[in-house]
Amino acid sequence: MAIYPVILAGGSGTRLWPISRQNHPKQFLDLLGVGETLLQSTIKRAQACSDFAPLIIANKEHRFLLQHQIEPLGLSVSNILLEPCAKNTAAAMAVACLAIVQKDPLGSLLVLPADHYLPDSDQFCKKITQFISHFKEKEIGVAGVNPSFAATQYGYMKLDATSENYFKVSRFVEKPNEDTAKALLADGDIAWNSGLVMGRASTILEALECHLPQLLKQTKDAFLMSRPLYDFVVLGDEYNQIAPIAFDVGVLEKSSNLAACMLDLDWDDLGTWPSLLARRKALGLPQFNVFSEDLVTLAFGVDDVVLVKNDDVLLMAHQDVLSDMNAISHYLQQHKLQQLLNRIDVHRPWGQFKVLAQDEHFVVKRLIVYPFAQISLQSHEFRRENWVVVKGRAQVQLDDQVFELDVGESISIKQKQKHRLSNPYGLPLEIIEVQSGSELKESDITRYDDQYERHIN
Repeated sequence: MAIYPVILAGGSGTRLWPISRQNHPKQFLDLLGVGETLLQSTIKRAQACSDFAPLIIANKEHRFLLQHQIEPLGLSVSNILLEPCAKNTAAAMAVACLAIVQKDPLGSLLVLPADHYLPDSDQFCKKITQFISHFKEKEIGVAGVNPSFAATQYGYMKLDATSENYFKVSRFVEKPNEDTAKALLADGDIAWNSGLVMGRASTILEALECHLPQLLKQTKDAFLMSRPLYDFVVLGDEYNQIAPIAFDVGVLEKSSNLAACMLDLDWDDLGTWPSLLARRKALGLPQFNVFSEDLVTLAFGVDDVVLVKNDDVLLMAHQDVLSDMNAISHYLQQHKLQQLLNRIDVHRPWGQFKVLAQDEHFVVKRLIVYPFAQISLQSHEFRRENWVVVKGRAQVQLDDQVFELDVGESISIKQKQKHRLSNPYGLPLEIIEVQSGSELKESDITRYDDQYERHIN
């Protein structure tokens, strides 16, 4: 049976704010200091389980960040399908099934969330392979985890054993309240749902047709109207009309053909502060719960307090209040601080930039242009720019002239002047950019030529 891995990487990660932000969510972060992000770990897990490259379903807004993280692992943008907006997991599952059926009508999926901690890939793959070998064609498979307390952030499954590590699911309850969770645990033969889904793509499509026919129809329309976006493929605008429904609620809770295996492995869903802090403690990571970038921070005698220092925000909170991040998000929106839901470093196809300082009259940025990359040939209606090279060597086009700049050298760009910054060399280029003018918006760009084809769209 051909197994096609699918990674769902479209989450916004707001429950781990402020280290995880809407424009740089948790799946793109190395939360445990292992030298790779959660997404990269998931990709390696998928590669260990199948000879087929994983299909990654992700948000359009994260495409360049995603591209920079998958290319070192041998993947390309051809392995990505972009959602124009987040619509929860039912629509993403439908997209994955449609893509696999198009490639292989008899193909089976192994769907992996992008934010799990599961370090033993070999044992994981053995369990999944053994489970799938017993699989019946019309079953939908899920993976269970032994529950340790009455959690409200996981789905619960009532299991009936049929053979070794193969269970029928007689009841599925998605994210119950605490009283229901306690009752389920007391009843016995209960597992948490890990979020992994397996099965024939055609079988899952049949379940979607049965339980969510309107959503499936809209997803099919969006899939058929997929279009190129630079080197990527993005689903059609019909996707914007889809209701945001969780696959677990829309399908799994209503299905009578569920089978399960148990993941008797070291596992965590790192989607919340309590789970992240518990895993860091289990791994022997610093116990004073300080998350800080580019700053030495010392904290003593505050084991129950979390301290997060980013470029634009300092958060101090007791662990007990971090289980409900919706309250903090609501506070930010209520006090007109929505900008803090995004990080100030932004990824582009040519590299990335970070805002170092800004007010009404100026913006200072640090630009990193990757080797052999270039910014589009562009102009600005309302602002001037000054570039200073701080690392590497730059090639700058101003109208019809080309200049070479070394470290310490600078150049000024006037309003409406065509310009392009290039790095034709093998080392990263770093630039300090100072913008000044009557309007300082990212939208003040007119593109004339771009190797990433952004001037076409």
